[in-house]
Amino acid sequence: MIPYRQLARMSHLAARFVGGSDVHVVDPLVDLRNVFEQTDQLKIALESRNVTLDVEKVKSEYHEWFEVYQKWKSADKDTVSSLKKELRAKKDGLLNALTLPNLIHHAGKKQTPLLKPSKHAQYLAQQGLMRIDKQNHVVHLVGYPVVVQKMIREQLVDLFPGCQPISPSYFARAAIVEALNIDKSTLLPFTDGSSHFPLTYLVGNSLAAITSPFLKTEFGTKNEWPISVQCTGASYTEKKNQVDLCNSRQRMKHCALWMSKSPKELEGIVNDANVRVGAYLDEGLELEVKVRELRGSELKNYESQAFVVENRGLTLSRISRIGDYVSKRLNIQYSGSTATEKSEAVEGGFVQMVYVETDIDRILARLVDDLIEGKEPPKYIRDAIKKSF
Repeated sequence: MIPYRQLARMSHLAARFVGGSDVHVVDPLVDLRNVFEQTDQLKIALESRNVTLDVEKVKSEYHEWFEVYQKWKSADKDTVSSLKKELRAKKDGLLNALTLPNLIHHAGKKQTPLLKPSKHAQYLAQQGLMRIDKQNHVVHLVGYPVVVQKMIREQLVDLFPGCQPISPSYFARAAIVEALNIDKSTLLPFTDGSSHFPLTYLVGNSLAAITSPFLKTEFGTKNEWPISVQCTGASYTEKKNQVDLCNSRQRMKHCALWMSKSPKELEGIVNDANVRVGAYLDEGLELEVKVRELRGSELKNYESQAFVVENRGLTLSRISRIGDYVSKRLNIQYSGSTATEKSEAVEGGFVQMVYVETDIDRILARLVDDLIEGKEPPKYIRDAIKKSF
């Protein structure tokens, strides 16, 4: 069980309401009454993720805070200062509520398959094609692995022709990380060495990076829906015990994000992504892969449902259904429209999200594993390798 007190606090996300030196970066939706109206679903979401806490206590403390918040919003000059102090005094009511994970749309039942260890590191190192930097926990490739890596990267971009390529920042402020409800201990903190530098993380291509450009955005009626973007490049995580293509703290990834107006559209987007990625890995790269719906205990805090495409127990791609959990916390909305002779009125709201992350370096590792076992790579890969020499 994960004790509730060990979960990440949300002081950067809610900086506007807690005081202190944290920079006000995000304006999350703080009206969370709807979450507590779904108590049974909330308890399932927590129990499935092995999180223990007193839901009724969190609910009570939040409602106390929200009552003061409503008074503060409509307060006059004479009372606004005292109410602001009271808001900060009751801040735990908001912070604990913001720590709650996404509700679960659907969860799988299949157990995690056994992981077949990869032999690529020793093989590539002996061939002089990979150098392992144990001090910094990264790997360096030369020769044909770089050619294949680049080819996979380009093919994944081509796999989603409707997704607009973007180049997001590799850095994310703490407020963004908290909005995604990600465990900060898995990320690399970054600083310029000064005492006043805001808490920032080196994330590279990731959900934090691809959502950051849309912070506090309201999309208009002229946008083409669903809105979809993609990026490729290095992604960064904290150190792991093993240093290879599967576990290096710097790995090449492809990320894609879809934003929709309707929850109904998400089902089609998720299914299409599963089919596209699965078919590419299976038919395009001739890897033996299986698609598995994750159990509740495997879901990340921001996910309501997730699928993984696996090869012998190793996750190569992850398709995450997020809904409006992240958009409410990052304030990403779409505007409504009035009724016309040709169309009905449309209410504005928060966008619905689907996120797909594919690990290019892990795909390369499994291709090398197949090579070690005597299986030839697809002809077009062999041809590309020959041209590189």
